[in-house]
Amino acid sequence: MAILLLTLLGAVGCDFRDLRDPGNVSYVRVYIDEHILNVTEGFYDEHVYEDILGQDPGSYVSGIAHPPYSRPDILRIGLFDHETGTLVTERYLRNQGDDERGHFYDGYVIINPGVYDLIAYNFGTESTVIGDEYNGFSLNAHTNEISAAMASKFKSRAGSDDETKATESIRYDADNLFVTGAQGLKVTHHEAVDTLRTSTGEWYFRAENVVKTYYLQIGIINAQYIASSVALLSGMSAGIRLLDGNNTTQGESTLYFGLSNGRYPAGYYPGVDDYRMIYATFGTFGEMPFVDYNLKVSFEFITTYGEAYEETIDITREFQKEDAIERGWLILDYVINIPPPPDGPGGKTDGGMTPSVDEWGDVHSEFEI
Repeated sequence: MAILLLTLLGAVGCDFRDLRDPGNVSYVRVYIDEHILNVTEGFYDEHVYEDILGQDPGSYVSGIAHPPYSRPDILRIGLFDHETGTLVTERYLRNQGDDERGHFYDGYVIINPGVYDLIAYNFGTESTVIGDEYNGFSLNAHTNEISAAMASKFKSRAGSDDETKATESIRYDADNLFVTGAQGLKVTHHEAVDTLRTSTGEWYFRAENVVKTYYLQIGIINAQYIASSVALLSGMSAGIRLLDGNNTTQGESTLYFGLSNGRYPAGYYPGVDDYRMIYATFGTFGEMPFVDYNLKVSFEFITTYGEAYEETIDITREFQKEDAIERGWLILDYVINIPPPPDGPGGKTDGGMTPSVDEWGDVHSEFEI
């Protein structure tokens, strides 16, 4: 019986290979492209300091803090069945190194011969969410929507009809996401450890940032009356599919991001001593393609005297300028004038974005533990 059983097993022709067999192991290396405008490179306001002030732009740096850039700790690599999109194997690449090509992550994956789609991306960002991670065809990145309670407080949305309120998707801006995808990757039978290669034969992959980073700036008068400020930018893509880079699958969204208080050199705006700017650096999966959208940004303010104020500007053309395309700058030639507080009790006030120390005092409270 034993001999008969062995004969039958041999007749089916299966090739059982131990997982520890070097013929199942493939080496993979992924470089990341850290060339990110407004994050890894310096910034100066060429529009303001050269065209208006007549100064050499290289002689003045705005002093605006860049958003923090942290190199990813881990890359996740997945190999998906080329026909069904089903995840076959995955590995988290923690080992890192540097050479003449840049910074890389590498490791080994165990995979049988076959045809696969490869997707690698950095794992564990703060605001960018990964969805459908077990299917290569639908694996995507997006950001979460803000709460309905938060959205209802925006003055620019208060006059919208019910249909717009129900359908508008307001989302947080995105963190940097490095992605590489390769379709139809062939893994052949090998006796020793092999190396995964691109369709062009390269022995390494290169992950690029799929999130576009922009710097937005606008002039403002009476900034001392601002308690808080945020921006809402319409016409942006809600997410992106990682395998092919399609950014239409998640639909259209409006980006929500906070604004900071900047400065201009003295005398920039004649006759106005307290002329400042507000700015933000934000990440987006890009504007929706193939549609003639009016890209509008709404600036939402809460004043120190308790009133809401907003202004909405069409900035479609700003995205078409060289500054936006080559540098990621959206330097708006526009001034927002915050209304001063009304006279009377509780009217005049200081603080906001230019607080003084005198207004701080001691507060004593009692509470039970």
